[in-house]
Amino acid sequence: MTDRARVLRAPTGLFWLVGVAAVVALLLGDVVVRGSVPQALLIAPWLLLPVWFVYVFLYAPHIAVTDDDVRVHNILRTVRLPWSTVEDVRMRWQLEFELTEAGRAQGDLGAAARRKGVVEAWAITARPGRRPSTRTARASSEADTLEVLRGLQASVGPQPGARITRSWNLVALGSAVAIAVWCVAAWFAAG
Repeated sequence: MTDRARVLRAPTGLFWLVGVAAVVALLLGDVVVRGSVPQALLIAPWLLLPVWFVYVFLYAPHIAVTDDDVRVHNILRTVRLPWSTVEDVRMRWQLEFELTEAGRAQGDLGAAARRKGVVEAWAITARPGRRPSTRTARASSEADTLEVLRGLQASVGPQPGARITRSWNLVALGSAVAIAVWCVAAWFAAG
């Protein structure tokens, strides 16, 4: 395994996260200046909800690629696919990893993987551009991504005992619980 994973992420996720966080920071700053810190503490959890949604749906989904495996970080779930369990990588509506028969036979792969033997990566989507130059550049970028991923998949040797694993995004779930508790506390404190 390489020391560092290469991360593929939709570039718009960071744009939206920074934009929404900046608006929330301005709103909270305005509450502190015009009101008080206790008022800001009562309003803050409600303003953090949109930041959490943008983080979970637009920024957190990504793909981390190493020489040994690929980790598909989707909304609240992560799937680790050793390259020996991946038969093909293709781009349809989003990047898809088609599993081998051994990969399909493994349990707890989620509804999509059981249904089609495919793990979908929500982070990398295929969308046609509006202008011809944009469409050509995007198609070239998608082809380069597929070429690199297929090259890594083809170069891996046998991986005995390779298992597909799934896990929860504990950071996103923990922050959701913290924001929810804060919202309930703010609700009761406001009376």
